Amino acid sequence: MENLTGRVDTYFRTRTRGQKGIIRDLIMTEDAHHDITLCDNDYLNLVHHPHILAAQIEDLKSSAGRGAVYSPLFLSRETMNPHTQLEDDLGAWYGKDCYLAQSGYAANVGLMHALCLPGTNVYADMFVHMSFYDGLAARKVRLHRCQLNDAADMEDKIRQHGPGLILVESLYSVSGDFAPLVDMVRLRNEYGCLLVVDESHSLGVYGAKGLVHLHGLQDEVDYVTASLAKAFSTRAGVVFGRHGLFVKEHSFPNIFSSALLRNDIVRIRAAWEVICDADDRRARLLDVSRRLRSELGEVSRLASVSGTLPSPIVSLCADDEEQMARLHRHLSKKGILGAPFFPPATSPKHPVLRLTVHANIRQEDVRRIVEGVASFYAITARLV
Repeated sequence: MENLTGRVDTYFRTRTRGQKGIIRDLIMTEDAHHDITLCDNDYLNLVHHPHILAAQIEDLKSSAGRGAVYSPLFLSRETMNPHTQLEDDLGAWYGKDCYLAQSGYAANVGLMHALCLPGTNVYADMFVHMSFYDGLAARKVRLHRCQLNDAADMEDKIRQHGPGLILVESLYSVSGDFAPLVDMVRLRNEYGCLLVVDESHSLGVYGAKGLVHLHGLQDEVDYVTASLAKAFSTRAGVVFGRHGLFVKEHSFPNIFSSALLRNDIVRIRAAWEVICDADDRRARLLDVSRRLRSELGEVSRLASVSGTLPSPIVSLCADDEEQMARLHRHLSKKGILGAPFFPPATSPKHPVLRLTVHANIRQEDVRRIVEGVASFYAITARLV
């Protein structure tokens, strides 16, 4: 207990001096009007899409009920309720069994519960989402963390320790970097591993089905997970895999949490319908992502990314939390709202301000963002 008290005291003394919490003390901006919002993950700008809202409103007006407020484990396929019907429809569309979870976090934790036993070898890219690590900790696996996008490092570890589970994100949420999926498939096939790809930030963005399908690797990736709080602009998670029933019946979040509410199911289906017909939005998103990254690269310190595809995640590097907070406040005063990332979302030495592009960013918005960032780095250079 004394150690816990010391940790709490140190936290308030060093990281949140006003004792209002790190968000309020470190990064909250003064009241300002932000007309360029780059802090969420609504890549296709669907949160207020009229088709999606109309579907939800119509459902609320109906007498169909609220849905199942108990564990989805008890939902029967024989009755074809909205939850299991949507799972079946999404699975047929994607080409794998589908399991809907309460969130992307719950999807990843639950999948680790299902696939891993104590002593299982797990080869995880060091920047995979914290939800995977939570699930792995509960299973007491043999965890081997690998360097970002370093297939050679991962291969060395697999040779040393033997087959196991490979974990990567197709598009990394902090850096905007792409995983070498072809290399991961080769390691999976050559060494008899299972491959799990988190497509939270790419599902619906690079084609409706994401990067695994875009590269034609869907038959060689065992499980794909995603948070639907990104391009699908809703709250839920999804797992696509070979044995959906096995995953559902071994996932603690699925067993011990309530099913998604009916209105959430309605929203997911409506968003899915829009995403399947959103090639124009995807084209605009990737075009503005390419232009913004190119122009910012001339005036700022960008996190580098690999690959030839444009990334809608543009991260500005800072020397420490204070500099990142100053950049955040500087842009906020100019009407531009980004998303500060710092421990535990990043390492202590590499905080970033993440700018997440969406399909409705205009050319004049790109100009304002670049000018705002350039002015901050110019001021910082003069102060050094």
